[in-house]
Order: sequence, then C-alpha cells, then structure tokens
Amino acid sequence: METFLEQPLGPKMRERAKLDDLVISTRIRLARNLKDTVFSPVLSEEGQRYLCERVESSLGGLQGFKYIHMGSYDYVTRQALVEKHLISPTIATKDESAVFLSEDETISVLINEEDHLRIQTLLPGFQVIEAFELAKRVDALCEESLPYAFDETLGYLTTCPSNIGTGLRASVMLHLPGLVLTGRITPILKELRKLGYTIRGRYGEGSDAAGRLFQLSNQRTLGSHESQLLSDFMEITEQLIQAERQAREDLLKNKEDELEDQFYRSYGVLRYAKLLSSTEAIERLSDLHLASDLGLLSDWSPPQFHELIVRLQSGFLQKHFGKTLSTKERDRERATLVRRMLDHGLV
Repeated sequence: METFLEQPLGPKMRERAKLDDLVISTRIRLARNLKDTVFSPVLSEEGQRYLCERVESSLGGLQGFKYIHMGSYDYVTRQALVEKHLISPTIATKDESAVFLSEDETISVLINEEDHLRIQTLLPGFQVIEAFELAKRVDALCEESLPYAFDETLGYLTTCPSNIGTGLRASVMLHLPGLVLTGRITPILKELRKLGYTIRGRYGEGSDAAGRLFQLSNQRTLGSHESQLLSDFMEITEQLIQAERQAREDLLKNKEDELEDQFYRSYGVLRYAKLLSSTEAIERLSDLHLASDLGLLSDWSPPQFHELIVRLQSGFLQKHFGKTLSTKERDRERATLVRRMLDHGLV
C-alpha cells in the first residue's frame, strides 16, 4: 500500500499528454455485476465479504496488480486513495470492499461499489479512446472468470438504471477558470445537462468545483453503441475546451491588469500565509496555473499543478507527516509545505 502513497501522482499521471493544460485527466469506468449474485444495495455484509474473496481468487493471477482490502486500512489511508482518484468515495466507506490496483496506477477494479465491479482506467490529459481500450482489455480478462449479468436486449445490467446498457461512463477533469471568471460557466452547465451530460466537482456527485476544476461525464448509457457514446462525449468536450480558450483570450484582452493583480495576490498568499485550507490552496494554485498558461507568470507544467492539488489534500497530507492532524494543524503544515515548494523555485 505504501508504494501507492509515496507520490501524489503515479508515473503515468506525471507524463505530459494531449491538451493537459485544460484537461487534467481522463477516466473511463465500466459498471459490471455478476449474474449469480444479488446486487450490492441488498447484498449482506457476509455476501460482500464472500464477493471480495471470490473476485480476489478469480483475478489474483493478474500480473502487475495488487489486491487491497479496505477493511485492512484506516480512514486517512482510504481518503488519500480517494484524493488520488484510485478509489471512489463510496468504496472508502465500506469495510467489506476492495480494489485491484495496477502498479502504474492507471487501472482500478473496484469491488462492492454501487455495482459488484467498477473497472476504471485513469490517464493524463485528453485520452478518451486510449483509456477506453485499456478498460476493455481489463473487462475481457475479468469476464473470462466471472459471469456477468447481461441481457441481450438491455445490455449489461446495473444497480442504477442510468448505467444499464453499456455500463460505460467517460469523464474528464477540466480546469475552466476562464469560463468561471467571465461568468459564462452557468449557462453552459445548464445546456450540458439538457444534452445528457453531468458536470460536477473533482470527486463527482455532491462535491464542489474548488479551483475551477470540473468533472464532465456522460449520463446516458442505454440505446447507443460504445463508439457513438465516446464520439459524442469527445465532441462535447472539445466544444467546452474551445469555449474555455475563447474566455481566456477575452480575459487577457479586456482585463489583463485585473488578472495580473489577482495572480500576484494569490502568489502572495501562497508565499506568506501561515494557515492555508485545502480549498483556498487549490483556488490560489488555480490562479497561478492560469497565469502560467497565459504567459503572465513563470512557467510550470500541468502535471505539477495536478500533483500539488493531491499533495495538499487532507488525507495525503496526513500520510506525508505520518500522523493524524487537527484541522488547524493541517492548515499550518499545508502552508509550510507550500512555502518550502516556493523556496525551491516551483514557480
């Protein structure tokens, strides 16, 4: 386990990738259930335990994967895995749940989530097709030894009706400060929902969009082929990226002085603050990342921005210090960590 928490990002996520100045990461998730087992919401604790053991036995031979049972780890460790997007918040709350995690952290097979299995792939930048092809390969390996619940008419059967069919959920994590600062984000969000897409905060449903970070995903999975769903999703994402680029150009043209003032104020807070909450840290780092993209401040790479976001979260921060910290202690250590990074010429 400790090897997965040594660094905020896995080796693949530290690489540069297509459109990574705007698209932090791409995730593909496939929802699957076993045909001979009742679905997770009504599965007893004993049944959940047996399912973990069954999947561990079936997939234990996968090379390059580690089996991690949630019941063996404390809350802070689970929280740190959520912050790295290696497991879901739902899995983190269940003692009788588990994950098969690839050594390079690009693949997670979640057990006892909302569905029996959630196969997830995570890649940097805008790599929808690549992430999907990787997920399908893992899906095929799982299906060799586990009997899926599948209907010839409906497709893959899932706990939530919105996932029935392909069971496919594509998502991208987007940095959209231009649309937020110009006030254009609200009508765009409304239009996306009308078109059958959801856009939420970094950790999905119920989370906020701190740091102007948004998670865009498809909502519809039934009635379309996987290739069409992915094509439509990629087209919508590209339109959103274009809107963000236009908003940034307009800001730079019409409000350059205000932008520079905001960026330097954020730098000052990060450089000198004694207490720093995770939300404020992300907001201030978002300003610096935008400044870098616009050429107004020293350059830094998108992976550095992503790495800092994870490193400064509560769970990962406490794992870094090797102890449980109070809220004030976390704020103090977070501010200290940021100052040290700036001392070493991060920006």
